[in-house]
Amino acid sequence: MSTDVKTPLAFRKYPSTTALQCFETAARHLSFTNAAQEMHMTQSAISKQVAQLEEMLNLSLFYRTPHRISLTPAGKTYYLEVLEILKHIEVATTSLMSNSDNSEVLKIVSHPTFCSRWLMPALNGFGRAYPLINLNIKELAGPFFF
Repeated sequence: MSTDVKTPLAFRKYPSTTALQCFETAARHLSFTNAAQEMHMTQSAISKQVAQLEEMLNLSLFYRTPHRISLTPAGKTYYLEVLEILKHIEVATTSLMSNSDNSEVLKIVSHPTFCSRWLMPALNGFGRAYPLINLNIKELAGPFFF
């Protein structure tokens, strides 16, 4: 990945990640209320973030009726783009966190049967609970207790 660090970003020309997350969540749920519940914000805060985003873009992303919202054609296109950008940010952040100097590696050697039947199911959710610990699991069928 090549970046030109001498070229400054035009900070005033793109929205905040909070606004993008609010938009993405509202678009996915087609509901400001459900988006607010997921993001632990108020419905009003979600609506305000989306309205500010629409104002910045100078276009409507949602059709609003008294009981529901739906995406405009521009909103649908923007949703797909924003979703990819947020996924990219998540992957980059997770990768950086897991490969940073703050991370640690837990090496486990296990018999294949034990590993597949007990260890792997038991480790479900470990990465989310301990993002700074990288697991290095190796299956070995022979004697490994030296």
